[in-house]
Amino acid sequence: MLNCARLDHEMQRAPEGVPSFSRYAINYTPQPGTALAAFGRSWFGRANDGVTLQAFSDTGLSGTGFARLPAAAGRYGSLHAQFRAPFALREGMGPDALKARLLTFASRRQPVDTGPLTLARAGRCLVLRPVEPRPALEWLAAQCVGGFDGFAAPPSDTERDEHGDPNLNDYQRLLLESFGDPFVLSEYRFWITLTGPLDATHLDRVSQALWPVLEDICAEGVSVDALSLVGDAGGRTPMRLIGRYRLGAR
Repeated sequence: MLNCARLDHEMQRAPEGVPSFSRYAINYTPQPGTALAAFGRSWFGRANDGVTLQAFSDTGLSGTGFARLPAAAGRYGSLHAQFRAPFALREGMGPDALKARLLTFASRRQPVDTGPLTLARAGRCLVLRPVEPRPALEWLAAQCVGGFDGFAAPPSDTERDEHGDPNLNDYQRLLLESFGDPFVLSEYRFWITLTGPLDATHLDRVSQALWPVLEDICAEGVSVDALSLVGDAGGRTPMRLIGRYRLGAR
């Protein structure tokens, strides 16, 4: 019989015909059936659920202008929080070994509640982040970096260029060289990505429109109850869900 973690993975495996993946990442994605998951489908899929789009209509963001807003950030096409940045597999490592490792890794860790969330800015993007610091989330992210570093090939020049911000400090540059991401370990902060980069006007208007839709979700917070493995074909397509592995399930 499949255990709970395996069952969650099997029920949400990638569709048949998905090409082999060049890079993998470890994220949080909302539990199916929750209010946050329903919002994510509406927001990223532009589905008219009778609530979300009405909020945007009331704020003047409906129609073609709304459709052009970059809901997804870069290579992502769904609601997520990143725990381990995208990486290519090291030579000799295969996806089956990665999945098996994540299954075991997740089963030995417990869910973490975010507490109340707030709608905030991260640079030019909109995100949901905990109102109060949650060290357990930062620690889980650090474990994801350390626990899977043996699977990851050294960062490529392309991966370093993705984060080539001239404002990085020396420590962040060292992290970038080591992990392909300057915002890991002590530099990591948990947030759930809602948009790609927006100009100042859109930041304000989208924030005003999103808040009535997200207020109840933010007040309650969410449980980070699983780690999701996602993959892409070398950045050419949005990252796709491979499996969702529940924390603490044996």
